[in-house]
Amino acid sequence: MSTTTSRLALVCGLVALLCTAPHAQSLTFARGDLIVALESGPVQWFLANGTLNRILIGTQIGTGEGMAFDAAGNLYVARWCTGMFCGISGETVEKFNTLGVPSGTFGSGYDCAPHTIVFDAGGTAYVGEAGCTGSIVKFAPGQAPVRYSIAWENQGAFWIDLAPDRCTMFYTSWGPNVKRFNVCAGVQLSDFNVLPLPGGETQDLRVLPDGGVLVSSGQVIVRLNGSGNVVRTYEIPGEAALWSGLDLVGDGTFWAGNYETSNVYRFDLDTGAVRAGFNTGAPAHNVVGIRVKK
Repeated sequence: MSTTTSRLALVCGLVALLCTAPHAQSLTFARGDLIVALESGPVQWFLANGTLNRILIGTQIGTGEGMAFDAAGNLYVARWCTGMFCGISGETVEKFNTLGVPSGTFGSGYDCAPHTIVFDAGGTAYVGEAGCTGSIVKFAPGQAPVRYSIAWENQGAFWIDLAPDRCTMFYTSWGPNVKRFNVCAGVQLSDFNVLPLPGGETQDLRVLPDGGVLVSSGQVIVRLNGSGNVVRTYEIPGEAALWSGLDLVGDGTFWAGNYETSNVYRFDLDTGAVRAGFNTGAPAHNVVGIRVKK
């Protein structure tokens, strides 16, 4: 990148920052902040209490999909390009620095439809691709990308989460199962769930401290124990739902987004009680990714 281009990118980033945050309450991502990726592209930054802090406008074309923070507090947003400018921009992972300023892209050589990203404790990133080969791509610092071919259902690696052992990758493929792949040995594992999940449209998932998994699955969100059995479901009575992104807060609650209504709710993990909720202000069929800054 030339010096002129670099300066232009910096100016554009600062303009986006200032124009979208005239009354910002926080300039840097903080613990407990809730980040919501919209299918239309923008990323909403809420404070821990649900107050809208800022709207982040990226420079890459594409939908807002799965997200992750790295150890330094930078935010990464998967961009699945569906418009006429695909090939010029999009089909990538966009990076925002700790101020929420667009800071280029991450990774390269994506097949198509990068949809989800997760970092391990050592800084290695894994990106799941929903379309084409549907692979999981590993980006270890200083090494060439490694591509893993995985078992499919209705999409490729639609959503992913890595177990604490840094080898077992849990993932969904928009079907009735929570699937697994060993990224250390490069081998497919058996499905985690004992029986097909209620809802049957698995989306985002999080490995729980007890070895179980929390997974959004169509009309309901499902909690599986360490043996893969359903122990609780979560939903909003009377509200149509396609639960998409979700993330643990770390205090016994989790946030989840409803794609159908663009509402976001905070559930008690143990009881299923709704602790908070709000509408994002986005049109229906827009809320996709949910991430909490740890």
